[in-house]
Amino acid sequence: MPFPPHIAQVLEAFAVPADTKAALYDLYVAMGEEALEVFGDIAEGIDSPTNLRPEHTVGVRTRLVERYLTRNHPLWRSGQPTGSLYRPRALQGRASGLAIPLGSIHSHAERVLRDDQPVPAGILMQGRNAHSNGRQETISFDFVADDLGDAIAIGQAQGQQHTLPGSVGATSGSIDAERSLALIWEIQPNVFKPAGERNRAIAKVYRRHRNWHIITLVAAMDWLRARKFRVYIVQGKALAATHEVNPAKPLSQAIVDLHNRTVQNVIKGLSLQVVDATRDDEQLLLDSSVMNTGLYQHVTRHGASSAIWRAE
Repeated sequence: MPFPPHIAQVLEAFAVPADTKAALYDLYVAMGEEALEVFGDIAEGIDSPTNLRPEHTVGVRTRLVERYLTRNHPLWRSGQPTGSLYRPRALQGRASGLAIPLGSIHSHAERVLRDDQPVPAGILMQGRNAHSNGRQETISFDFVADDLGDAIAIGQAQGQQHTLPGSVGATSGSIDAERSLALIWEIQPNVFKPAGERNRAIAKVYRRHRNWHIITLVAAMDWLRARKFRVYIVQGKALAATHEVNPAKPLSQAIVDLHNRTVQNVIKGLSLQVVDATRDDEQLLLDSSVMNTGLYQHVTRHGASSAIWRAE
């Protein structure tokens, strides 16, 4: 495990157990050297380094989110880009992606949302190589809460937490800049919907941000089309293949229907349409790097027309 030399020496000198180092290395690759600093703070409360266990790494992300947002949220509000929380896995923790403020949300979303669906205060963000899956050439669009306290609460809430912290959910995909191709492969929440005691602390802000899926997809479509990208969108029935879902735990039909309904409503609101991918589209997609392994194999076996839409 290629930790930075000075970190590797410390872990070796204090005889930190191998399974703990493995868990810590995963955090380092995902979130960089600051994750090691946070773990060091946690380790100070343990009587001996030899007693550090993998479960002691569980709280690292929660603490790191607060540090990250406290430092970067004010910069985003002033329009300044920063590094991302999550890092491309190929870079093994050495460099981050980008978190880029995109400006006012109102100009993007009000064309699609109804008059009785007000747009809350927030920061529209783009993430580049900032997805928790660690893939390179990813792009994501988040809607971060305007209030720092709300953003931290969202970032520490229970859920998948796969893009920028402080955002209830995101629209994510991959781009092939050389070919001007973009594939949107998820419109997915970062946090679980509050229910009972689960995520009760964010119930109010979650309700205000309940249209995150519309806001972020509109932002993605606007940004990509303004730059002349040919935009493709994974169909709901191909989500399981795209995310390599365990067949024993299939996606619910409700998730598939919500994905399709969101796409159709936004596309209609933008005066666009989606059509099934053609054989020419299929070849373009297969020749690029925008599909992950699961979707690539699905398209190879079954064709792109039943899995992917082209927006036009």
